[in-house]
Amino acid sequence: MALVLFTILLHLLAIHWGKPYLNASGTDNPASAGISVALVPLELPRQPVSLPVATKPKVQKVKPRLAPKVPPASTPANSTALPVVADAPTAPATGDVADAAKTEADATATPSLPPLAPADDKAAPKAGQGTQYQFDPPPSADLEYDVHAFFNDLNWSGTGTLAWKTDGNSYNVDGEVYVRMFAKITFLTFTSKGELGQFGVSPEIYTETKRNRSATNTHFNRERNLVSFSSSTATYPRAGGEQDRASIIWQLAAIGRGDPGKFVPGAVIDMFVAGVRDGEVWRMQIVGQEEIRLIDGAHQAWHVVRQPRPGSYDQRLDIWLDPARQWYPARLRFTETNGDYLEMSLSNLKTR
Repeated sequence: MALVLFTILLHLLAIHWGKPYLNASGTDNPASAGISVALVPLELPRQPVSLPVATKPKVQKVKPRLAPKVPPASTPANSTALPVVADAPTAPATGDVADAAKTEADATATPSLPPLAPADDKAAPKAGQGTQYQFDPPPSADLEYDVHAFFNDLNWSGTGTLAWKTDGNSYNVDGEVYVRMFAKITFLTFTSKGELGQFGVSPEIYTETKRNRSATNTHFNRERNLVSFSSSTATYPRAGGEQDRASIIWQLAAIGRGDPGKFVPGAVIDMFVAGVRDGEVWRMQIVGQEEIRLIDGAHQAWHVVRQPRPGSYDQRLDIWLDPARQWYPARLRFTETNGDYLEMSLSNLKTR
């Protein structure tokens, strides 16, 4: 009996101690949770899908060489001076002309985009002519977030981190979402690695681990030009510009920094995004600039929304990018179809 009473007392103490960590309303700072707009459904885009195409290489203009000046020779008094004529350039051979024309055409032509269809011939959206973007990825940084979530009929508070590392040629993203109770409980970890090039952020591998589940890998194979998954047999052709669920945030930031004219209310940025089992075209809708309140005050951020298709059980993604701070993601919100959500609000930023 004494043991039972002692056990009940321990449980009551644990609930009292852990209440601030389990109940977001008890720890939430109103300044960090305020948002000036409601998350209302948006009308789905009507314009045709236009996937990214590679940026054109800059063609350097070569200045023509001038004929060397020849000093006039001394002329006898009884002779007539003739004008000096520079040697005419030798005409290239017919094959050289064709090669030169082909090289110039290749330098100016827009690369063609292969049809984006699954390798098993399932139906997939048809891409339009494609859209070209200028990219300027943000500098390396460590970002920390206050996390507020609602699921299983409970409010949760926790912490999230994002580490963005780049040397100008490659990148690495590490993310984690966790809460602390008696010990650290990690709900999600993910890593994205790849290159920075003519398609901006180009992932090579994406790894995701959810609590009580095995890690999954998504591969963007450059040798085979194939996107594949460790948790399914689905495959898709890799045409360039594909993203994973972590890299897409940094791709949008790179477009915002390098091509801010693409961010206008009503615009759409289309990308093929691979998850952990399959992939599809995500239509990122630019809602507009909105004021959000974080722990350090108010900020103007670009609100970008990805809405799943009607009837889909996939989650909605809301991203707020802060142009005043290198276009880093200031707030992220993941909303399930049943109303459960996870929201991350930037609380600390350290650039490298």
